[in-house]
Amino acid sequence: MARVFPSDLSKLALAGAHRPELDTLALLRKRLSDDYTVFHGVHWSREYEKWTHFGEVDFVVVNRSGDVLLMEQKNGALVDGDDGLVKQYEDGDKNVNDQIRRSVDKVRQKFKWQHGSGRKLGLDYLIYCPDHRVVKLNAAALDMSRIVDAGARDGLAGRIQSVLGPGSDVAGDWGETVRAFFRQTLNLVPDIHAHIDAQESAFVRRAGGLAELLSRLEMDPFRLRIRGTAGCGKSLVAREAHDRAVENGRQPLLLCFNRSLAERLRARVRAGGYVDTWNGFCAKFLESQGARLDFSALSTNPRFWQEVQEQVMGAAIPDDWLFDTLIVDEGQDFEQEWYDILMLFVTPNAEILWLEDADQNIYGQEPVTLPGFTGFRADTNFRSPERIATFIRDVLPFRFEIGNDLPGLGTGVHGYDDPEEQLRIVARLVRDLDRRGFDHHDIVVLTCRGVNNSVFSECEKVGNVRLRRFTGDYDLFGNQLSTDGHLAFDSIYRFKGQEAPAVILVDIDPSPDRMDRALRLLYCGMTRATVRLEILVNRANDACPGLLRP
Repeated sequence: MARVFPSDLSKLALAGAHRPELDTLALLRKRLSDDYTVFHGVHWSREYEKWTHFGEVDFVVVNRSGDVLLMEQKNGALVDGDDGLVKQYEDGDKNVNDQIRRSVDKVRQKFKWQHGSGRKLGLDYLIYCPDHRVVKLNAAALDMSRIVDAGARDGLAGRIQSVLGPGSDVAGDWGETVRAFFRQTLNLVPDIHAHIDAQESAFVRRAGGLAELLSRLEMDPFRLRIRGTAGCGKSLVAREAHDRAVENGRQPLLLCFNRSLAERLRARVRAGGYVDTWNGFCAKFLESQGARLDFSALSTNPRFWQEVQEQVMGAAIPDDWLFDTLIVDEGQDFEQEWYDILMLFVTPNAEILWLEDADQNIYGQEPVTLPGFTGFRADTNFRSPERIATFIRDVLPFRFEIGNDLPGLGTGVHGYDDPEEQLRIVARLVRDLDRRGFDHHDIVVLTCRGVNNSVFSECEKVGNVRLRRFTGDYDLFGNQLSTDGHLAFDSIYRFKGQEAPAVILVDIDPSPDRMDRALRLLYCGMTRATVRLEILVNRANDACPGLLRP
């Protein structure tokens, strides 16, 4: 029996491996001898200046000598074209021949980079298409001894043995060196942080395709409005548009609604542009013109930002505050007047990208009118793992496509009778998440109420863990002040646009006359979770959707 990595097939299934590949892995483990080691789901990567490009080899088989066979499995129908075997997908055709050759080249390059050029890695390949019979032998453009089709699938193990051979231990430590290389390269490790890492890698790979697609659009002038569901990659697109503008020598302005999202974007984009919230942008502009803003009035003057905006409208715009690229994230939270003012800060032919999601319009804003814009809809959620996404679609009236086949760790529903009871429930949930391997910085507690109107608002601790929360005060420079703590507590309003591996939603107790807004708030909160979602619902509230109740 062959050695298999990862060895636990049930945990591989939890990590999102496809059933046909698991069946093949089980077959190889059974029919190959212990001269062979089989690795499943090996990922190679090649880093470029802006992106890390990923590729995947379905199976890697290593014999005792350290000789390697890469095997690509293609299920379903294929096309025997003039250039070889082609797999047709919704987003385009992929040449199987090119794919396996590219994998061979990249794995060889990565091994050389890690181990030097003293000894070369012995590599061969095999294409396994269990549902397709190759008819046009010449069209395959490959050695037919390296193709196992539907007519020969029962002989897969035998073909591997004939191509690779059992090898021997004469090579000494070389065989173990090769096996160690592939163990380190494996992307599937069944623990919590592997769930988190796999989720992040999958999101970048899948949502990154949207950014690449949009970068190829040609408009003059560029005016694009993207209506994208939660988790489709809007912020990733915003970052890519910003960086592309910088690289092309343009001056981009990237604005969003939430301060925390702006800080996150600012930390991840290339230098050379301007990133801020709408309010922050207005304040910085006025300060650059010599105005002195008293941020201590934020807590006492409800018209503070309106007065700031009025000052901006009355100011002359100097040339050094004109931008030739404008990117707006969270556009559903912007007001029409804000857009009209922003047009004063852009050049006549500026490129403008507007990203929004009407389903996350939790402030009840009217849609901004954008004349002359081309629309684009992105309805696939790549962030929420399958079990969480399915739960959201079952209990909320929002429609989206599930684009993440990683299962995640699902959703837990917990009822409370008294708001104070939530303190005990959350303390228990944090302990449970702790035991499952989550760090405290992986967890966020989000209230459906305002950040100052929850039973958690004045808490210093949940169980034995100190809370980190906004105090409601600001320093002299307008920075928000937070308590010291390890476990984040915030409102959905303030956390919108961000994500966390484990999200605990509390204070689910909507008013019957505000159900539409409450459902949008829940949708926004639930789609923040990337691995595990916990929700706390008031049992006595008949306005809660039935399936949310425990």
